[in-house]
Amino acid sequence: MYRIAICDDDNDLCLMLEKFLRGFFAGKGIECSVFTFTDIQSFDDSLSDGGCYDLLFLDIMFDKDNGMNYAKQLRARDCKFDIIFITLYSGYAVESYDVDPLYFITKPIEQSKLTAAVTRFLDKNTPHYICFNSISGTLKLRLSNIYYFEIYGHQVLIHKTDGTQADIRGSLKDIEAQLPPASFIRPHRSYLVNIDFITEITHSNIIISNGESIPISRSLFNKIQLEFVDYLAGKDLYP
Repeated sequence: MYRIAICDDDNDLCLMLEKFLRGFFAGKGIECSVFTFTDIQSFDDSLSDGGCYDLLFLDIMFDKDNGMNYAKQLRARDCKFDIIFITLYSGYAVESYDVDPLYFITKPIEQSKLTAAVTRFLDKNTPHYICFNSISGTLKLRLSNIYYFEIYGHQVLIHKTDGTQADIRGSLKDIEAQLPPASFIRPHRSYLVNIDFITEITHSNIIISNGESIPISRSLFNKIQLEFVDYLAGKDLYP
């Protein structure tokens, strides 16, 4: 689960951001909690009380405080969560370099910019490698090198893009729990397929880019279709 804080003195903007974030993450099947603060002090108090966050949307200009200066204080305190700045003035972009912000959004906020910013956050925080327990020890693989997982007897077989295979221990359910959300599709109890390699979905099969055909359970067809449509919509938005 991601914990996201919004710190902005515009209450309407806070509500808009909160609504967007909840919808965005829910659409990707990712859990998130969103916390809103209308001044820097209240956010800082939450940190002092043990609050932990993965991402902070921070306004640069408040009535009495300067968000840029506060962000520098956070970095000096070794706060490592990502920061997305929100401001009316693009001139702060150069000054923000020392804070290493994830993104810089100017008001009025365009949804496309907001979506791009949150997508960058997910890309940064999504693991590109995963480790498995294999017969010979620990196996580390890049996710982009995996076509699909298949139950094979009492083992799970990894079908890799180089044409080789690897046996690993565990269940598909355990493996799925380790994978980034919305990166693999479970069309059948015996298969877990990398969505990036799917080229076609029929009523009975998934076709992947190497030409292989993987069966779809009849009861899962509608779910798989919706997941794939969501994936294609995301690819269209971010070519």
